[in-house]
Amino acid sequence: MIALYYAKSVIRNRSLFFWGIAFMGFWLFMGAFLFGYVPSGYTFDLDYTSTWFSIIALFSISTIGTTVAYSLYYANSSLNFAFRFTGLGIRDFMISIISAVITASFLLGSIMLALSAALFSIRSGRLVLPAMPYYSILASISGGIIMFSISGCMTVIVNNFFTLKNINFLSLFTTILSYIFGFSQISVALPVWMIYGNPFSEIVDLLYFSYSGADPHQVLTNSSSPFLSLTYLSAGLILWIGFLCVIFISLIPGLRPVPVEEARQI
Repeated sequence: MIALYYAKSVIRNRSLFFWGIAFMGFWLFMGAFLFGYVPSGYTFDLDYTSTWFSIIALFSISTIGTTVAYSLYYANSSLNFAFRFTGLGIRDFMISIISAVITASFLLGSIMLALSAALFSIRSGRLVLPAMPYYSILASISGGIIMFSISGCMTVIVNNFFTLKNINFLSLFTTILSYIFGFSQISVALPVWMIYGNPFSEIVDLLYFSYSGADPHQVLTNSSSPFLSLTYLSAGLILWIGFLCVIFISLIPGLRPVPVEEARQI
């Protein structure tokens, strides 16, 4: 029942629909038709489309972090009561919220994948389809869980130890990091240890691999830069998911009831 409620609340979230789908679809359209893209053969078109898809899909699923932050923010008192005086356990709560996150990530990833393939195929005059669409969805879902875990941990920490006046910044935390590391992957040669050490770069590179079928470069737009190890990227993302979920599970039972009016700003 709770899982269904969370899934419906995520799917019906207008903010998620606008910023995660409509706004990102607009930038995919711009990338395909208005940013100087000139089709130059299938290999080039596939690489160009893969780069755009990986970056925009990352930005899209990062909006899940905003949804999670506000969800926990508004429900802090209810969750505190439920954990203490009802039969709601951490296991049931995690299953419910993870199910909702997977549903949202699946929808966002699928729509970005379909839009990327359609728009860039129309622009290039040939089919530019993803090499491994199922892997794209898996990478999107993994990214969604990362966004949920980071946003969830940060929201509980701020709720318990700081002031909820930071909620507006906190809700955009995953999106800001996604933009920083996402754009860095196409313009800056980040140190290899930094790429393997942060989940945002790992998500971008795995999404690129899933669409192009080729190993990602250290700088996605520079074919002369070194290749990255898919093993390290995948292992790093799995470790981040496990680590962040454990931290969130340890924090959520201590969620304090804080009046939502505390976040109001004049």
